[in-house]
Amino acid sequence: MTEAMTTKKPRKKKAPPPFPVELIDQPLAQVQNKDAESLLGENGLADQLKKMLAERKLTAELNHHLANEAESGEDHRNGSSSKRC
Repeated sequence: MTEAMTTKKPRKKKAPPPFPVELIDQPLAQVQNKDAESLLGENGLADQLKKMLAERKLTAELNHHLANEAESGEDHRNGSSSKRC
């Protein structure tokens, strides 16, 4: 065997999860049936979490947009700007 065949490539360390694993374990414990339908179905846990995340993202985006608008003095709610040329 040659040296190239016996040397192993160093493994990359796994990135830590973005949040504690216990946060996922809590809602999973509340699911009565641990079958695919109750986890992945139309009203399953994954679908509910996806909807909640989407709502939070949209709220954050809207708040960010409104804060930027307030800082610049613009008001696009009625299709015009409060700044005059």
